[in-house]
Amino acid sequence: MDNKITKNSTVLLIDLKDSSRQYLVQVSKNKFATKDGSINLAELLDKEFGSVISTHLGAKFAVLQPTVYDRIMKGIKRTTQIVYPKDAGYILLSLDVRSGMRIFECGSGSGAMTALLANAVAPNGKIISYEKEKRFYEISKQNLEELDVLDYVELYNRDIADGVEGAPFDAIFIDIRQPWEFVEILWESLSPGAPIVFILPTTNQVIRLLQAIEHNSGFADIEVAETLLRFYKPVPERFRPKDRMVAHTVFIISAKKICKL
Repeated sequence: MDNKITKNSTVLLIDLKDSSRQYLVQVSKNKFATKDGSINLAELLDKEFGSVISTHLGAKFAVLQPTVYDRIMKGIKRTTQIVYPKDAGYILLSLDVRSGMRIFECGSGSGAMTALLANAVAPNGKIISYEKEKRFYEISKQNLEELDVLDYVELYNRDIADGVEGAPFDAIFIDIRQPWEFVEILWESLSPGAPIVFILPTTNQVIRLLQAIEHNSGFADIEVAETLLRFYKPVPERFRPKDRMVAHTVFIISAKKICKL
């Protein structure tokens, strides 16, 4: 992997005195202003990721190569609530995502989870994603282009109520408001034994989905979970939890397709 910064690079600038101050910046000939002075971005050219650069006032910033996490959390346009990284990792494991898989997604939203799925199935796999809202579809497409994963996604401005094309799929991820209405369609779209994951924010939605799954009788290994992640202050003299944490975000409902009883 080339560790050199070029004119096409996007870099993550982190204030070495306050790591909460982080900026995702496209390298150019311009200057980037911070409250502690400006950074001449042209000076970054041909430096290595991991270098340290100073503002004109002497404040020091680490220059790092952004991860997929950084690009999603700090760089994409959001009009819908994105899937938090604390949930995304568990979802990827539950779906057993690997390179070469064909995965169906419904509810692209801002494209954050779509991008993570696409990154995981690349270079030989494909995400087939439906988003029925035109404005969300356009934003998702733009974000996927900026994250450079659109080659691994077939994105459609389409409602799942109109049917699912291209089945069977190796896995399915569903992020829509009323998934219980489509449990039968989704069961038919899965390969035998393949996993499906739904995310929902409220208990009443989860109950309705579980009732629909039970009525369908074509799923096993059904689980409901939520993930909680707490960060700590990395200061030896006062090591303790941070004052705030993102607690409940979504319920993660997973299952695997079986032959109907």
